[in-house]
Amino acid sequence: MGVLVAFILLVVLVYKKVPAALAAIISAVVMCLLSGLDTMAVMKGDFMTAAGGFVTSYFLLFLLCGIYAAVMDYSGAAFSLGKWLANLLGTKGAIWGVSIAAAVMTYGGISAFVIVFAMYPIALVLFKEADIDRRMIPAAIGAGAFTLPNVFWGSPGVCNVIPTTFLGTDVRAAPAVSIVVGLFIFILSNLYLVWRNKRNQKKGIGFVPTEKINRMLEENEQRGTVNHWLALVPLVVIIVVLNVIQLDVLIAMLCGIVVAYIIFWNRIADKVQPLIAGTQSGIGSTLGTAPVVGLGGVAKLTSVFQYMLDLAMNMKGNPLISWALSATIITGVCASGSGGAALTGELLAAKYLAMGLNPEILHRILSCAVIVLDSLPWNGVMCTTMAACDLTHKESYGDLFMITVVINFLGLVLCTALGVIFY
Repeated sequence: MGVLVAFILLVVLVYKKVPAALAAIISAVVMCLLSGLDTMAVMKGDFMTAAGGFVTSYFLLFLLCGIYAAVMDYSGAAFSLGKWLANLLGTKGAIWGVSIAAAVMTYGGISAFVIVFAMYPIALVLFKEADIDRRMIPAAIGAGAFTLPNVFWGSPGVCNVIPTTFLGTDVRAAPAVSIVVGLFIFILSNLYLVWRNKRNQKKGIGFVPTEKINRMLEENEQRGTVNHWLALVPLVVIIVVLNVIQLDVLIAMLCGIVVAYIIFWNRIADKVQPLIAGTQSGIGSTLGTAPVVGLGGVAKLTSVFQYMLDLAMNMKGNPLISWALSATIITGVCASGSGGAALTGELLAAKYLAMGLNPEILHRILSCAVIVLDSLPWNGVMCTTMAACDLTHKESYGDLFMITVVINFLGLVLCTALGVIFY
């Protein structure tokens, strides 16, 4: 009961716009009280151990990702790249264009938070010209940013990097499976949105702008851009350093930052500002996620959580299925993909490796599992995506749910099935 009440409270607090970090701490205290745990001992012990462990392991990665994203944002490179990629398919392929642009930028290491703000004005133009309901914009961005890049071969995304810490793998784990599953969820997400748009068109539902949107469209017409080929260079550098030279992801991100600064030096008026903004973003992302991981550290002490985990782990059949289910449950508890990956690795990786299972397929299944229940309504990225597009949960979360939960779950099923067959 304590676990259930705590998570209902977490949902309510986040909906009331209480910061997720504070909401997680409050929910953790409530969970302790209702589960009969020693509240002070657990909060100072297990909660802080889990939260602190996450910070220790991933602060540098979040920091460098934040700085890189800020440089790309302040220079106008992210906007220019997104505009070019989205326009390649024109208005007839507006949904695919927005999705592909978001996927390429995410795969290139740009933060989802930056991509949403960079892609929104571009999507507005394309959706207006194609007369597509603007309430589908968050889902179109999500179809690219929240699907393929998380599971694709060589991606520097945190959901693909964190499993390497516990499994001894690298970001290129199970290449064939990652490519098949990545393309599957990406294509299926876009086909779903195309189908949704056709239904809307039959009902006479199209693009309806607000005064704010009309002003934004006028402002964006006057915004300067950089050469899109130059905007691609830092992304290519990161991918090459990470996957060809095969250096650590931190070195790859640092190389991307240096190259971006060199190329766009004259485009950045205040050279220090991206460092400040990126550092603040990195700290905010790390400390915003850490308490949620801490909440998971408390939940794992409760009998309910242990019962669910035991139920999943002791399922009959191939252990890859229980690994997938366990990771999904833990991520749902954390409400965070990175948090779910970290906690799953900490709790279960050694046990499953001891079974003699191939670490590469464990890695790939984990990267798929942690993007299923990480995007529930209270997830920070989901809330930011809808807010950046000036939409509410009621207006746009339904399509996001279909893509980030339902279709990503189908991707997890496919990934697990391929693992059972070939590994």
